[in-house]
Amino acid sequence: MNLRNILLFISITIIGLCLSMYFQSEPRVRSINWDQYKNLQYNEERSHSLDDLNKKTTPYRLEDLIFEVYAKNHMAGEKTRVMEIGAGNGRVLMELKKKFPDVEFYGVNKEKTHTFYRRESFIMTALKFEIFTKEEAEAMDLPYLIFQDLDFGGRLPYEANKFDLIYSQNTMKYIKYKFELFSEIMRVLKPNGVSFHTDLGPVNIYAKGLLLELRDAVGLVRKKGLDIQSLETPDTLVFKKTENNIFPLEPHQPIPEKNENISQEMRRPEMGYNFVE
Repeated sequence: MNLRNILLFISITIIGLCLSMYFQSEPRVRSINWDQYKNLQYNEERSHSLDDLNKKTTPYRLEDLIFEVYAKNHMAGEKTRVMEIGAGNGRVLMELKKKFPDVEFYGVNKEKTHTFYRRESFIMTALKFEIFTKEEAEAMDLPYLIFQDLDFGGRLPYEANKFDLIYSQNTMKYIKYKFELFSEIMRVLKPNGVSFHTDLGPVNIYAKGLLLELRDAVGLVRKKGLDIQSLETPDTLVFKKTENNIFPLEPHQPIPEKNENISQEMRRPEMGYNFVE
């Protein structure tokens, strides 16, 4: 092989390597209209702040829990990952990102809306609520984002033992198969990972034919070996991943094999569970 061919081969290899690195890397910010955020009208029900969330998780504060696990992971050289299910417009995630720039944050929403439909929508929210400046937003690594219906046995597209903390706010009351989703959350939590869920909404749990209050039902679940408790605010649960991570509850209605054409009646979130003795 002569010198010309050798140089051509080297050039092609370098170009290919550069292209591969370019397409594998995710640009932080695509071209967006920076003034768009000024006219955005957010749904107030989906615009809760971190302070609003902390009031529902008393005596816990999410930033304190994240700081604790981040410090431990940092010492061990491990990544800290936090996910919000039902991220809404991403306000809480962006407030947390401001406090913890080195933590990986993830958001899950059921569907796209006119104000939140791609990863860069986090930037619009951050500007709207004055969490970040334009310059800060341009330089930051945005939270990851997926759109997926997690009801009816839907699975999170992540491997087991990935997340340190998973939470939801004002989301679970819209989920029909709540404890199936809790089991899926338990799967992707790291050992001793924690999960908070506020605004659980009405859920009927029966044991021996009797309707139980949520705190009584949680007590029975705890006796089965799960680390779970209800908090001071009604309809708020927190649980930790342990070796025994199977919720001993069976839904009154089995999960349908196909959910593309489920009737509106079937989609109503109200449903009862039987406690498995």
